[in-house]
Amino acid sequence: MPLAPAQHRLWFIDRLGAGNLAYNVSAAYRLDGPLDTAALERALALVVERHEILRSRVTTTAEGEPLLRTAFSAADIPPAVHDLTNTQDAEDAEAAAARLAERYADTAFDLAAGPLLKPWLARLGEHRHILGLTVHHILFDRDSLDIFSRELSTAYAAFAGETGTPEGPESASPLPPLPAQYADFAREQAAAADAPDLARRTAAWRERLRGVPPVLELPGDHERPARPSYRAGEAPVHLPADAAEKLRALSRERGTTPFVVFLAAFQGLLGRLTAEESLVVGCPFNGRTRVAHEGLIGFFANSLPVVGDLTGDPAFTRLVDRTREATLAAYDDQDVPFDRIVKAVDPPRDLSRNPLVQVWFDLADGGPGGTAPPLELTGVETAYFGEGRARTRFDAELHLGTGADGSVTGRLLYARDLFEQGTAESFCSYYTHFLHAVADDPEQRLSRVPILSGDQLTELLDGWAVAGG
Repeated sequence: MPLAPAQHRLWFIDRLGAGNLAYNVSAAYRLDGPLDTAALERALALVVERHEILRSRVTTTAEGEPLLRTAFSAADIPPAVHDLTNTQDAEDAEAAAARLAERYADTAFDLAAGPLLKPWLARLGEHRHILGLTVHHILFDRDSLDIFSRELSTAYAAFAGETGTPEGPESASPLPPLPAQYADFAREQAAAADAPDLARRTAAWRERLRGVPPVLELPGDHERPARPSYRAGEAPVHLPADAAEKLRALSRERGTTPFVVFLAAFQGLLGRLTAEESLVVGCPFNGRTRVAHEGLIGFFANSLPVVGDLTGDPAFTRLVDRTREATLAAYDDQDVPFDRIVKAVDPPRDLSRNPLVQVWFDLADGGPGGTAPPLELTGVETAYFGEGRARTRFDAELHLGTGADGSVTGRLLYARDLFEQGTAESFCSYYTHFLHAVADDPEQRLSRVPILSGDQLTELLDGWAVAGG
């Protein structure tokens, strides 16, 4: 099958530097309780077998054109099992599992050889396990992890406690048949690449981004390297439920969504930190626009540059309105692949940074931002263990989610090449202060929104006083 345009871009990047770890997607789960490992392995095989994309690799024609080929069966991709019970105590087993997660996150995939999916299971004790997964982004996006977790949970619930040997992973499947495969989407995308409507939409993107600086330079701690390492650090973000509810109410008043309000606040803060009046923030768009695609694992997501217009020092409510319009416009033209937008805008080439988009924002519907969705395995207590190794393809990316209590929590992933931990934590602090301020008074002009706490302001003024003698 042909590669979808977004996949083609990742293939091209891989050719520039084979085994680029920046595009590894990893997640690991802690499983406490009487785990039925046979049922888990059978459930995993079922999910892998029903989604062709998970059993694929990238081949090339004699002319050098990349194609996606289904080349494996679920039996070719069993979970690697590791016994960590010989460690001296529970803490040693946990540390060994963390190192194992890091090792899998550091997997250098060969797109041509495959498989591009590596599941693993570590046994820490009789009723203590870690289930991990590392997959190349060319097969998998964030929503794929939701689908994977949901289907694995459903299949495990059906298989747990069963005896006997099933005929195969698809026998007596508790999951409904898929109405399509990722190949159908990839063919549609390839066919649409030369459509006149796509050319018109690409021209709309070029006009939308006209005059917007192609680089957003955040104040950093280190000189930018010629080639990024993609190593990431992380800093927590937390907004209490009362302030978050005020912002949700504001979104309803302005006829938009909480995503837009929190994005507008992020844009407002970026403007304060960079002194830019026009800037771009990258946002994810699902890409599953057909009902038949909603339950499919694959690389559907498209990265879209949403313009933040801060000209004229507007009130925050005005910025929300502008961001709403910019987001709706981006959504209308979301079918245009990111690499085609980049080609249309033609920014200066610079291998040290991501083209057009150096800062990323996302607000998920539920759960803490930036973590994998939960597994629900019958009779087993599950919790997120981690991804093993944090990486980012951006200078900074903010991932938020809504908790059960209504609070908004998440994390800022930042490029360790550029920033120290303290700088990232200060950035998160500025953002939460900005959110608190506009929640209380959304009519404030952006230049008047306080981003420092009282203690931070006192420390800053004291420092000026000492410096001035």
